Amino acid sequence: MKIKLKDKDSPISSSSGWCFMNGGFDLAVINSINSGKEVTVDKIPKPAKELVKEVKKQNKKKEGK
Repeated sequence: MKIKLKDKDSPISSSSGWCFMNGGFDLAVINSINSGKEVTVDKIPKPAKELVKEVKKQNKKKEGK
């Protein structure tokens, strides 16, 4: 799933220890999220749900003539 930060004024603390990847803690993921990028992650820790939101794919509908 892809996520991004809800508000750039409320970044994720690098000392939070939140693991967004099944492989464990990755500071590069947190830095990417804080920079405003959409980041692919394995999971969203419960406390982080207040700071990030999942980016949903938008289906483009074809308009008929």
